[in-house]
Amino acid sequence: GTDTDEASNKSGNRVQKKTSFLGIGSGPLQVGHFIGALGVVLMAFVEYPGFPLTNLPSQLRGALQGGLATIYGINLVMAVIAALSAPGRNQPALLWGAKTFAVGGIAYDQLMQIPTPKELEERAKKEAEMNKLRGRGSRRSRM
Repeated sequence: GTDTDEASNKSGNRVQKKTSFLGIGSGPLQVGHFIGALGVVLMAFVEYPGFPLTNLPSQLRGALQGGLATIYGINLVMAVIAALSAPGRNQPALLWGAKTFAVGGIAYDQLMQIPTPKELEERAKKEAEMNKLRGRGSRRSRM
């Protein structure tokens, strides 16, 4: 493409995408996890008699609240790590911190797949070397 290495890194172009999880890409997984988390928050904190998702026994509601506290405690630690790692990949720290807090490891893994400027330079050097080798091979075959 016509993008410079820095512009392609900011836009997310040239990101090497890992294989999906059970055939589901990271985008739908993130949306699904976020919607699921909203459902659990609803069950854990909203009490509305007659509505099956919110009409739960206190013990179950307490267990859901404890589970959410554990998960979002871990997500908070990962969000701080993501926010500190994002600028080194030319990415906005606040975006990746918030995204990692909301959906956890899925977002963090997505951030870690974005190459650093140093990795982009190394990749460009390797590609240039491969192109030189290909160019020499095609010249020899013509002779």
